[in-house]
Amino acid sequence: MAAPASTSSAPAEVTATVTSTVTASPEKRPPSPEKSAPPPAPSTSSALGAEATVVAYFDAINAQDYRAAWELGGKNLAGDYETFVDGLAGTERDTVRILGVAGDTVRAELEALQSDGSLKLFEGTYTVRSGVITSAEVREVEGPEEDGTTPSDEPEASPSPSYENCDAAEEATVTPLIPGDPGYGDHLDADGDGIACEPDPR
Repeated sequence: MAAPASTSSAPAEVTATVTSTVTASPEKRPPSPEKSAPPPAPSTSSALGAEATVVAYFDAINAQDYRAAWELGGKNLAGDYETFVDGLAGTERDTVRILGVAGDTVRAELEALQSDGSLKLFEGTYTVRSGVITSAEVREVEGPEEDGTTPSDEPEASPSPSYENCDAAEEATVTPLIPGDPGYGDHLDADGDGIACEPDPR
């Protein structure tokens, strides 16, 4: 008769153990990794505006960070990466000036200082979409003359007058003459005192 009593008590112990384990397990569960992971960082290129993209493109070229310049739009302006880099080999520094922005189109002018000291000037437009230059229409332009005139605009120098004698100089009402005056000549300075065709004091 003692054996049946011992058998009936065993399931009760097992049930209590299982219930305790099931109740405690949710408290030990680690937090969900989805909640603890930070949100992805926004793309740097897509955050740039049209003007900032063009400026960043030339900043990268000046820093010789050709890979960054390639990603900012060089890949859309040259056939391949090597061609793109080779095309910049003779340039010492680019100075870009933004002239205006209309939507995704940036109008700019560019001064490209060459390795030999010469300066090339360019102007045109860059089309920017999602922080990348997708196309460009740029042409080289001629710069103004340093003094603002061309050789054909320069006035011709008038020839210095020449007088055969003092009578001719007096008729031209330019007497007396001293060295440096137009028309002065040693042959007009009879006494050699440095003053030609001086009036007779007598």
